[in-house]
Amino acid sequence: MKIKDIRAREVFNSRGWPTLACDIYLEDGSCWSSSVPAGLSRGRHEAHVPFDNDARLWGRGMRQAAEAVERDIAPLLLGRTVHAITMDLEIRDADGTQDKSLFGAPAMLATSMSLYRAHAHSEGVELYEFIGYAMGAESISLPFPLFNLINGGLHANNNLLIQEFLAMPVNFTDFTSAFDAGVVLFHELGNILKKEKIPYTFGEEGGYSPQLTNEKEALDILQEAIAYVQLQYGYSFFCALDVAASQLYDPASKQYQVRDAQMSSAEMVNFYVRLCEEYPICSIEDGLHEEDWEGWKLLTQMLKDRIQIVGDDIFVTNPHRIAYGIEHEIATASIIKPNQIGSVTEAIQAIQLCQEHGWMTIISHRSGETEDSFIADLAVGSNAGQIKAGGLTRGERLAKYNRLLTIEDHLKRPLSE
Repeated sequence: MKIKDIRAREVFNSRGWPTLACDIYLEDGSCWSSSVPAGLSRGRHEAHVPFDNDARLWGRGMRQAAEAVERDIAPLLLGRTVHAITMDLEIRDADGTQDKSLFGAPAMLATSMSLYRAHAHSEGVELYEFIGYAMGAESISLPFPLFNLINGGLHANNNLLIQEFLAMPVNFTDFTSAFDAGVVLFHELGNILKKEKIPYTFGEEGGYSPQLTNEKEALDILQEAIAYVQLQYGYSFFCALDVAASQLYDPASKQYQVRDAQMSSAEMVNFYVRLCEEYPICSIEDGLHEEDWEGWKLLTQMLKDRIQIVGDDIFVTNPHRIAYGIEHEIATASIIKPNQIGSVTEAIQAIQLCQEHGWMTIISHRSGETEDSFIADLAVGSNAGQIKAGGLTRGERLAKYNRLLTIEDHLKRPLSE
């Protein structure tokens, strides 16, 4: 099926800042739309995000990115039969830069996501099915959710340095049951915060943003909620952390500023070891700075047999950086964020690389999200295993969870022929 038209426009993300949407029109009259997220805590090696840099909206407009889609990318595709993978790679080659700085990641990814949706439609299959076919998967599976229950760091207006305190449901046989358990834990945690008269708002990623003194207080109250839910409902959870430690790092001193203390890489690793001894932690993401390769190696050596060591800013969904991590035994898992690399096809390549070497993958949202649920289909079609879509408030977070519930329902109850 041929591409009839491509249009792009500026839209706004969950933080109220501009981002980009792309519509691809096919010759059958259908229109396939996508919108891209934006991160606040960004790795320095992520694909380039260009802004308009004019007087409007403090220079943060995305109208030039929309023009890049229509002026530079659309002529490569118009009038051709849609083929997502081939076209993704052609767009990448036409950009020709390492960091996607010619067209920009938003223009390339918005187009890429819409190409995948349009190609799935032309094949008469669901998006997650098409992604599975593209990866050569023999089967597909729903991911385990990592619920962001307490927000800190750059994503919340509180005193917590760690960016995300998460909970993963365990011993569930389907996504729907695991999601039910997450909903119960979320609301019971809210009840505990109210009962203990701890003031809170909600963070940018949909979790609670309570006014607590330090990180152990957050873990204590999360563990209190987990224990209560285990006792009352029989649901079990592990804890997980996204530290976003690059925000704590001073490149000049090569030390981490943790409240009043300066800590070396080894001291940070020892801090995590102690936390894992005190709390049921199953995963730590971005425990060290994105360029602290030696520190990462030590962290992996110390904890790889006990927990999942997850790289985000250090890898930025880039297959080359992930390959280096695999070769040097740095981390045991990678976050996958398509907007870090600029195309769905390259994100899939990163997932395949991880899976070929026994690494886990976590498909992840960004702090500045849209209602687009693409990452839910990506998590299922790629058999990624895990997903981070945020807390259990805010429509842009629930859109991903609701899409996963819909996918599972479709798989359990297929339409009759």
